[in-house]
Amino acid sequence: MKKQGTIVHWDAERASGFIRSPDTAAEVYFHLRDYEGPHPIAPGTSVVYEEIVIGGKGPRALSIKLPPPPPLREAGAPAQPASEPVLAAAGVSKAQRWREARAQRRQTQVALGLLGGWLLLWLIGIGFGRFPWVVLTGVVLVNIATFFLYWRDQHVMTEGGAPWPIEHLHAAAALGGWPAAWLAQRSLQHRLDEKRFQQTFIACAAFNVLALLAWVTWPLFAGG
Repeated sequence: MKKQGTIVHWDAERASGFIRSPDTAAEVYFHLRDYEGPHPIAPGTSVVYEEIVIGGKGPRALSIKLPPPPPLREAGAPAQPASEPVLAAAGVSKAQRWREARAQRRQTQVALGLLGGWLLLWLIGIGFGRFPWVVLTGVVLVNIATFFLYWRDQHVMTEGGAPWPIEHLHAAAALGGWPAAWLAQRSLQHRLDEKRFQQTFIACAAFNVLALLAWVTWPLFAGG
């Protein structure tokens, strides 16, 4: 049954949320894979959707879209006042999109700077014999595992399944897998719009680079 409602809650980490509709007593659950509206998903957005009920789990929304725009008025006809749902569904303003694009550019610049420093430290460490082959093999395996974690996280968000704790992604980044994490975010277009997640990711990458710097330069301070 097609209904209209408003998104009242969105959990980016679980990739799910709830819609409130005047035609349904309970809040209606929905998953990211069933949402066809603009991103990032924001509470207060008016939507239309198909509602189903799955055995005892409560109502669920499918095929979630923005409501259609109001019909164009004929020439000479009095203008109709725009309703609040239509305004809410108009999307993000140009100024907000510009700010989000600027923030993403800054995050990219910081990540590229950290990546350059990370590669330089590895080259210096290899040159001075600070990294045996076991460590080099380990960092390669960590990056492969990190890319898999991001792929699975994206798969769960779009196809459903039991999500793993988001802390696993950050732990893998802090252990040295953040270059693969950065690559996965962009190749999979995954979690790029989550401000808090990106801030934590950059912090984990910076921590790893600082730890690497300390390891490479330790002989200078230890007199070795």
